[in-house]
Amino acid sequence: VEVPIGTSEDRLLGSIDASTLLKKGEWSTKIGLIQLANGGVLYIDEINLLPDYLVDSLLDSSTSGQHRIEREGLSQNVNARYILIGSMNPEEGDLRPQLTDRFTHGILVRDEFSVDQRKEIVRIRMEFDDAPELFIEKHHKNQEDLKKQIIQARLNLKNVEISENLRNQVAEKASLLNLEGVRAELGVIRTVRCATAWRGEKIVSEADLEEAWMLCLGHRKDNFKAEKKKINN
Repeated sequence: VEVPIGTSEDRLLGSIDASTLLKKGEWSTKIGLIQLANGGVLYIDEINLLPDYLVDSLLDSSTSGQHRIEREGLSQNVNARYILIGSMNPEEGDLRPQLTDRFTHGILVRDEFSVDQRKEIVRIRMEFDDAPELFIEKHHKNQEDLKKQIIQARLNLKNVEISENLRNQVAEKASLLNLEGVRAELGVIRTVRCATAWRGEKIVSEADLEEAWMLCLGHRKDNFKAEKKKINN
């Protein structure tokens, strides 16, 4: 579910369905984008330009998995468990710190493709534009295989061993980097657990741990710089 630029509060949060009220005299809701994304993905482009009053609503629902609709004559809780994905141009302004902390991973995307990669990207895009249905059918098996891998990885999660030594290592590093709260630490441990389960293994590797820290600090600028400096030294 994509949140368009300039979306209204009613569109994001939900509102009274005026047509039902006028026709039947009954109060009912018009589903908002947050509720629509329940069980899926909520994507926001230019997320750093989202107005503060909409950001506050995202903070509540992304943490609790619940969203409360409050409108005249209507008050109800709805499920809002979604994966939040945002994209932005850092040159156009930063995210509010509270919202930054809600993202587990931060990835900097650079246009550093080789000639062969650029050629392949253009070829695949044109192949999709020319025949979307055939393109989807062609890649259907790969999608199904990927889906099976994800389902199996979820089943493997409970078999991954998170040792006390690993927990101490992550907590000590978080303290050294002066991280506020524990969301980054939760993200690191969840990330290494997922990576290990994806491989069908039980023991977390050092490579997974190093990559998890880079992902979880990527959007926490000051901490990321401190980590890179430490690695370079």
